Amino acid sequence: MRTMRNLCVLLAMLGSGVVSGEPSSTVVWDSATRHLVANGDPVNGKEVADPCSACHGETGKAKVRPNFPLLAGQTAPYIYKQMMDYKEARRGHGIMQNFASSLSKKEIADVAAYFQSQALPPPVPAKVSERAARLVDKGDGPRLLPPCSACHGRDGKGAVVDVPALAGQRADYFIVTMQAYKSGERANDIYNRMRLIAQSLSDDEIDELAAYYAALDAGD
Repeated sequence: MRTMRNLCVLLAMLGSGVVSGEPSSTVVWDSATRHLVANGDPVNGKEVADPCSACHGETGKAKVRPNFPLLAGQTAPYIYKQMMDYKEARRGHGIMQNFASSLSKKEIADVAAYFQSQALPPPVPAKVSERAARLVDKGDGPRLLPPCSACHGRDGKGAVVDVPALAGQRADYFIVTMQAYKSGERANDIYNRMRLIAQSLSDDEIDELAAYYAALDAGD
C-alpha cells in the first residue's frame, strides 16, 4: 500500500513540474465544496438533468456515440468537477459547456447526486488480458505507473475524491478518453496525472484496460 501511495505522489510531483500557466481546474475540495456535493439533491437533480437524456439516457445508460460516457453510478465528486470544468472552460465541449454554464453550483451538485444514485452499468462480457489485470492490481514500477486500483478502487467504483468510477464503462469511451489524455487534447486532470499515465501506456494496453473495465462487475 505504501508503494502505491509513493507512486501516486511521485506522479503528482512530476506532473506539477510539467504544468505551467493556468491551472487545469479551479475546483478546490475545501469543506464548503465537499459539503455542497455530499448534500446534493437527487430529486431536483433528475429534473435539472432532463436535457442530458438526449445524449446520456434518462438514467445515464444510453450508448449514443463513442465520446458520450455512461453516467449511471458515476461518483458525485467526479461529475461535479467535470461539470465545473466545462462551466469554466477548463474542459472543451460546446454542448457541455453551454449546458454547464447555465447551471448554478448547487444545481450541478444536484445533477451529480442524481447520477450517483443510479446503479452502475452492467458489465459487458469480454476477454480480459493478464496484462490489464496486472496494471490494475500492481501497476508497473519501472514505468512509474501506479496500480489503477489505487485511485479507482479494486471494484472500479472510484476510491479517491474526483476520481471516476470505471466499472461497466463502455470500452470505446474509455479508449477515446485515454487517447485524448495521451495526446494532450484533454488536459483538465489535476497535476497532469492522467496525461502522464496515458503517455506511458501503449495503445494495446489502453485497449486491454478498456475491455477490463467494461467487463468489471462492481457487484451492484
